[in-house]
Amino acid sequence: MALVSSLQIQVSRTLLVPLKIPTARYLVGTGKAMEIRELVVKEGIDLIVFDESLSPSQQRNWEELTDTCVIDRQEVILEIFADRARTREAHLQVELARMEYSLPRLTRKWTNLSQQRGGARGTRGAGETQLELDRRKVLRRIQKCKRELRLVEEQRMIQRSRRVKSEIPMGSIVGYTNAGKSSLLRFLTHAEVLVEDRLFATLDPTTRKLRLPNGEGEVLLSDTVGFIRKIPPQLIAAFKATLEETVLSDFILHVLDVSTPGIHQRAATTRSVLREIGAGHKPVITVLNKVDLLEDRSELPHLASDFPHAILFSTKTGEGKEELLDAVSSLVKQLAFRPEGPLLIPAGPRGTFSSPDVGHPEAGDKVPPWLPNPSHG
Repeated sequence: MALVSSLQIQVSRTLLVPLKIPTARYLVGTGKAMEIRELVVKEGIDLIVFDESLSPSQQRNWEELTDTCVIDRQEVILEIFADRARTREAHLQVELARMEYSLPRLTRKWTNLSQQRGGARGTRGAGETQLELDRRKVLRRIQKCKRELRLVEEQRMIQRSRRVKSEIPMGSIVGYTNAGKSSLLRFLTHAEVLVEDRLFATLDPTTRKLRLPNGEGEVLLSDTVGFIRKIPPQLIAAFKATLEETVLSDFILHVLDVSTPGIHQRAATTRSVLREIGAGHKPVITVLNKVDLLEDRSELPHLASDFPHAILFSTKTGEGKEELLDAVSSLVKQLAFRPEGPLLIPAGPRGTFSSPDVGHPEAGDKVPPWLPNPSHG
């Protein structure tokens, strides 16, 4: 619902369809598909949105069945990204993802989602005689986007090499979309960065310097694109240059919004994406953000139990600022003395660790708060 609302699409009806076994034709059973068609005709619905991925043939079958534009979760997310893109790099990344999503769907009946907003009818797709011409046009555009993005990657590599030469530790702020990552970056560094209460407000990484207290040095923090459940694979591939900011960072600040239901699922989604992009092994400091919005703080002990060593934080009141800065300072010291190869490997009982040279952890050894806990995925 939140995703669709982000596109200013008015939702007239929401259906929850139990699905044991997906079907090849409509994803749902034929009987349920006929029920939905009758509902579309009865209520004059001109757009159907699935909160799941549809194959090109399923999408085509639905549009033929209902004579209505049908989109899936992937297309909704791609449209939101297109709305949020501000820089040349973001536009290229989103266009590449959209072109690769559209390529196997050139024969669909409806091709223009943007004209669906506000209840307007969409435009019908190109005729069969245009199919190969359209395919070649899309392929050429895909290749052009890839060439231009390679130039962007080269520029980013130059920027990163300069940061690496400076020997300043680099951290990435990651988390589910709208968790408060940009707010955290602005609060800690006093930088003028875009902060908006909406999904995917930030698509381009923003890097700012954070001076640690007591003259303990400084770190570079990067705000990154937000993660989301079932993120389209085309976006993962297209935003490779952006996501590499996280892969090449020294540590991660994982921001979680405690004021919104589903925190455990969002945490699992973020960890899953980190593993997918090759950053699952990074040292992590978990930040439970927006505690000022909690109506019932009695939930906090449960969250503290579910997220050991996490820091309760609020950019509105400043709660948790000193604790977070201390955790970052301690982690930076740990990184400075880290030898080649992993220093600590979480293993065994919760809260213990071992290293490659130790057969068994010693009693009383504790996992530092920045290390991921194996019992929590």
